[in-house]
Amino acid sequence: MCSRDYLTPFAVVNRAICEGVDEREVMNLMTRFVTETLNLSGCFIKIRTPEEEELIQKKESLDLGRSTYKVKFSQGRRLELVSSFGLSENFLYSRVLNSPDSFLNQIPPENIYIDDIAQMAPKGDDYSLLEAEGIRAYFLFPVDVDREDVALVALFDKKTGDLTREDIKFAKAITSRGIASLIIHRDMERLLDRQRLFLSSFQKISQAISSTLNVNKVLQLAVDSINQVLGVTGTQIRLLNTKSNQLELAASTGLSERFLGIGPVYAKRGTDVRSSGNPVVIDDVKSEDRVQYKQEMLAEGVNKLLTVPLIIKDRIIGELTLFTGEGRAFSEEEIQFSTAVAQQCAFAIDNARIYQRVKYEYQHLLEDFGYEGSS
Repeated sequence: MCSRDYLTPFAVVNRAICEGVDEREVMNLMTRFVTETLNLSGCFIKIRTPEEEELIQKKESLDLGRSTYKVKFSQGRRLELVSSFGLSENFLYSRVLNSPDSFLNQIPPENIYIDDIAQMAPKGDDYSLLEAEGIRAYFLFPVDVDREDVALVALFDKKTGDLTREDIKFAKAITSRGIASLIIHRDMERLLDRQRLFLSSFQKISQAISSTLNVNKVLQLAVDSINQVLGVTGTQIRLLNTKSNQLELAASTGLSERFLGIGPVYAKRGTDVRSSGNPVVIDDVKSEDRVQYKQEMLAEGVNKLLTVPLIIKDRIIGELTLFTGEGRAFSEEEIQFSTAVAQQCAFAIDNARIYQRVKYEYQHLLEDFGYEGSS
């Protein structure tokens, strides 16, 4: 068997990545080069979509023609077909291939190489699909980025398998290079989109402060924006009544009327906030002594809190609180965004108070000059 040219495909794909070629074109280059270089009948790449966060593990018993053993497959996140070469549409878009139960639609924990599908047992829907496509052998392997499996690469042959160790190294290396580039690019785009959303929301709140002295309108816009941008269960702002030491509700969104009706809420939970002036994250409501009305929070589906102080001239005048459930952590950028919004809310309140004070002094000045009917 003549030696294969592994270097040229690497050079072409790497150049395409460095030149910023469209990600789909890079994927198509990889599937074509893998198929042609290894003299296969086809190849496809499926990448896990980012929309779903839960990862459920399901055990499947497969007979791979050698012995029957348990294989743990990643479930709960849909795989997206991003590129293919040499395979028919009937095969790629078949109900069987895109079924959650198909091993061709799951990321395996390790390499799976079947050099003759005739050895498969039992011969179920997957076997029938492969046979209809004329496939005799296949090789499946996962691709991981940052120690997380993110993609499935599948190689198919219409003759019994003859892949060498070097062939496998080539296929894994070239596809891993391109897939890692795609994942990093997508993550960067999502990060930039999120930062744009943060900036846009912050600008809306700033514009509202500049255009109105209606504090209630500004505070409601703030909680609505945070809830929408961060996707938390609920958000509220409470202002401190210094006489009663109670935190009185000023604006809220995402929380039930029943939950909003609990009270009174004292500034106990804010002890750390008020002493340090820093945000406080409570990761487990059930085990936190500072939290009031634990049972009501748990009934609302809340188990995590982020509390940010509203500060005017080194005085804490209230709290901005974000409520969310289990399995959700607050990132550093989310804490920074919430802190910036809280500062804007405090600024709006301070503006309104200054306006009211000036208006009051102006009224008295008019009265001193005999304009008692002025308003």
